[in-house]
Amino acid sequence: MRNAFTITTMLGTVIALSAARPAYAGRFNSFSDCVVGKRVLTSDNHKGKITRLDRPWSYCYVLQDDTGKEVSYLYSLLDADGQSAEKDNNDKVVIGNYNCSIGGHGAGDMRVTSRSTYETDGKKGTFRVESSGKIVFESGPFSTYNAKLLDGRRIGMNMNGSTFYNMTCDPVR
Repeated sequence: MRNAFTITTMLGTVIALSAARPAYAGRFNSFSDCVVGKRVLTSDNHKGKITRLDRPWSYCYVLQDDTGKEVSYLYSLLDADGQSAEKDNNDKVVIGNYNCSIGGHGAGDMRVTSRSTYETDGKKGTFRVESSGKIVFESGPFSTYNAKLLDGRRIGMNMNGSTFYNMTCDPVR
């Protein structure tokens, strides 16, 4: 991360631009939310499992439980199925490097150095993960951010406390 000021400025801009967008709990916010094997609820009320992805078109193919058909959906037409979302939302942050992005554009990186410490742009801080998956940055550059552990051990962050996380940090695999 070049510096925390740049990320804060970018995050503020994205929040301002997306203020009119309603936040839906469980609604997929980006194509990266589509993961093969994840259980979903579709916009036309079918439950199913993601079987494959079409990255160029941002389609997630879902095998519907009730019809047995495989149907393509844009990621924005899918919600995380309640049981699956809770099962996939691991209660631990992965130790290691994370790539952060805002609206699909790179916003820097963060390194989790232990179960309770992190660093970014050469600055260190501490955090804790609550049982709800909420991440509280107790000190350091992200201490003013609201954060939550998302599916796939991703970290979602925003500055307004809503359920829409403008910035996401993905563990480097």
